[in-house]
Amino acid sequence: MSIVNTSAINYPITTSGIPDGSSTQKTSSADSFKNHVQESVVDAFKRKNPDRASHVDQQLKAGRAVREKYGKGISTEDMSMAEYQAYFYALLDTIPYDYTQMNNTTTISISDEGWEQMRKDPDYEAWILGYFVEDRSVRNPFFGWGDNDGCIIYEQFGASIEEHRGVGFSKAALKGSKPDDDDDEEDWWIKRHKRMKKLLKEQVERSVQRDMAQKAAAREEYAKHQYASSQRQHSFLTKGSPDDQAAPTSDSPAASMTAAAAYNSILDLFAGSNTVV
Repeated sequence: MSIVNTSAINYPITTSGIPDGSSTQKTSSADSFKNHVQESVVDAFKRKNPDRASHVDQQLKAGRAVREKYGKGISTEDMSMAEYQAYFYALLDTIPYDYTQMNNTTTISISDEGWEQMRKDPDYEAWILGYFVEDRSVRNPFFGWGDNDGCIIYEQFGASIEEHRGVGFSKAALKGSKPDDDDDEEDWWIKRHKRMKKLLKEQVERSVQRDMAQKAAAREEYAKHQYASSQRQHSFLTKGSPDDQAAPTSDSPAASMTAAAAYNSILDLFAGSNTVV
């Protein structure tokens, strides 16, 4: 299942998604123990395509700069997938567009495998960010020449750089011969992207709320166990041994105060090991 996100950054309408990346492993022939070393899909791509390594390094550097500036100090290790997706889209939204792309509409689709690869492979995540840094900085040389409707662009990512696909075409090609047809076509695309953005937001919110509810239930269950344990200890300390129970008890205030003081003293001994969180 692919997850699609639509985000607008004052210019084009963008439907964001994230690449698919599966980390590969290589074995060192010189190592007699055949230790397996995790290899980023970015390094694997550069090794297979040395003529494109320089360009990939530039994209990687640009993506790391975005993460360093806007995501510094944020750890994604304990994030749920919904939280990680929201975090990535937030980083993506910080990347500006060239003003000549203000009318573009970009749809970005990322497979489930792509999300997993990005999450465990920081270089793959940085490469995707760097790809959009480069893509959004490109100036449209025909902007201002009368055809400023922009383009419709589709970007699809999988679990590796090789799986990336991108295609685009002018919005003018979608226009019919009647002005009303043009308005209807544009309205359809705008409504579609707004609807997709709303659905993604709702999905992320539901996932976050579900995680919070599970954590709250776990805390409540733990508190119940702690309370039950405290009650059992209280019962043991107040009832005493069977011989004590058979002895006559006194209801006088002095006897009650003495028993309370003794009980509090005993509780102090257990205070360090029975703290309720």
